Amino acid sequence: MNEEATIRRGVRNARYSTIPNHVFEDTRLSMAARWLLGYLLSKPDNWTVIVGDVAKKGGCGRDKARTMIKELVDCGYAEKDQAREGGRFGAMSLVIYDEPTGGVASLPQTEKPSTVNPSTVKPSTVNPTLVNTDDQVITDDKVERECASEDEGREGNAKALERSFFRLVKGWPGSQGMPTGEARKLWADLTEEDRQTAQRRRDAWFNMLRSQSKKHFPAPSTYLKDRLWTDIPDEAPAAKPISVEARPFGPTWAIERFRRLLAGPQDLPMFTFIEKQMIAANPDREAAMRREKQIKLGWPFVNRMHEMATQRQGVMVLSALDDLKPLVEAVPVASELFDSWKTFHESKGWPWIPDPGNQPVVYFPVGGPERLKEFEQAIRGTGNDGDR
Repeated sequence: MNEEATIRRGVRNARYSTIPNHVFEDTRLSMAARWLLGYLLSKPDNWTVIVGDVAKKGGCGRDKARTMIKELVDCGYAEKDQAREGGRFGAMSLVIYDEPTGGVASLPQTEKPSTVNPSTVKPSTVNPTLVNTDDQVITDDKVERECASEDEGREGNAKALERSFFRLVKGWPGSQGMPTGEARKLWADLTEEDRQTAQRRRDAWFNMLRSQSKKHFPAPSTYLKDRLWTDIPDEAPAAKPISVEARPFGPTWAIERFRRLLAGPQDLPMFTFIEKQMIAANPDREAAMRREKQIKLGWPFVNRMHEMATQRQGVMVLSALDDLKPLVEAVPVASELFDSWKTFHESKGWPWIPDPGNQPVVYFPVGGPERLKEFEQAIRGTGNDGDR
């Protein structure tokens, strides 16, 4: 019986990905990095790479996940890209390639290299030009691989222009096998602003046609030539949420906490019969008992914040407080300023923060207790203190 391994391929269904063989032959990549590359290439273009997801799917820690991502970047299979938004640098994204940047020729060669002398002609330094691809057709595989970046913000970069074009035509209804020469030329002739707008409104335009029960979608060349994206208005910017989560001991958490403390305690319940008897027996205890009752019952919301902070849970606060972050500063735990804040709380009869654990800093109003009046004036009128 022959015990040598035999490769048998099953019938393919709709859920499979095409991975070039050189990915598995590139000796620079570890097996873990090859798995990660295959995993990412199987995802859609708008997939967000999250370290926690990579660690979970790969059965490894976050450090290992970051190492695999760095390996792909170092070997040219991934590239960090920072888009420009309105003249400013936007969020950092990761562009994934199915072959290392520079092409397959950049892979380590397993055969003996040629010994012919290299050319001594000085390479041209002019900007690269677009290759004539008038007869090129759109294929799902090519679109899937070539539109992995959103570099259209760099005007004049032929590579970025090509990628942004494929991003536009990717998934275009009825475009399979359609020549792209005319559409590509029209795309290159547009201004950068028009290209961004045409791309941004494309899906909304698709949805408009579907809502009208259109069975035929105009070709990309028609979309660009007739500027059909102008039929679709830009969506209104999403409204700012009313509330946000304030993480324990953070800046917004501190602002909310001091805002409520400065509003003063709520009405305290009367002393119980037993408490009155204790005071009658020792009148000097009344002030201490009243202070203790105030700390425990005077600020229910603040005490709830403290209780949740011990479980490392935040609270929902007004989103407007986010704009007040410059009013607070990070104070190192156990520092002299930290201790002065603790003493100040005791003097005011305020509940002190719970144990911050491994938290290196806790946020307090800028300038220490001496400048608390400035903080109080700055936050005056922000929200209803209601349940203190």
